[in-house]
Amino acid sequence: MSRSLFTSRHGGLSSNEFESFNLALHVGDDAKTVESNRDLLAKELGIKRSELFFMNQVHGSRVVEIDENSSYLDEPEADALFTRRSGIALAVLTADCIPLLLSSPSAIAAVHIGRKGLIAGVLEATLDKFESYGITSSQISALLGASICGTCYQVSLEIYRQVVDQIEQCATDENKRCLDLEAGVISILKSRGITWSSSGECSKHSPGYFSFRRDNKTGRQAGVIIR
Repeated sequence: MSRSLFTSRHGGLSSNEFESFNLALHVGDDAKTVESNRDLLAKELGIKRSELFFMNQVHGSRVVEIDENSSYLDEPEADALFTRRSGIALAVLTADCIPLLLSSPSAIAAVHIGRKGLIAGVLEATLDKFESYGITSSQISALLGASICGTCYQVSLEIYRQVVDQIEQCATDENKRCLDLEAGVISILKSRGITWSSSGECSKHSPGYFSFRRDNKTGRQAGVIIR
């Protein structure tokens, strides 16, 4: 049975813009402090730091499998991590994008879904990874953490139309040009017959979460799943 956790911006050691539970190394925070925060996260999960895996997220569609040859010191360039190993935790970092955690009896995945990754097919690629091991949609469940909502995520008209033309469920009001990425993700999950639940929280609305759209220079919270 897998366990999952969505962190907030509170409970860590970082300061200033990154106060306090920043888990990202790429945002300008002190690297030693970030590693200390990651140690705290591993402790909260009840695992060794070497059992907690992160990735270098690039808004693409690559899925990387964590196996017996993988090291937590190597953060692969990917937007989804997948594993069948027991006792391994997978983390996705966000500050407005969607942290999606997928679980089944024999495998788990952590998926980073922003606008670019959504239309690139990162969710479908991850679900295909489950399928490659004979795991059916009926065996998979999905959890969506806090992300920017459909009234806050305003983009250019060109980008709005690009996304909506591909995933119409992301549409809101073309005059306001706000994308509802969560609705798009949920539409894909439903089309594949996957059960899902969402926190329903907007990262930009809530000061308890890091939000790039709200603050620009800021930290990253995590969605974590452990098998």
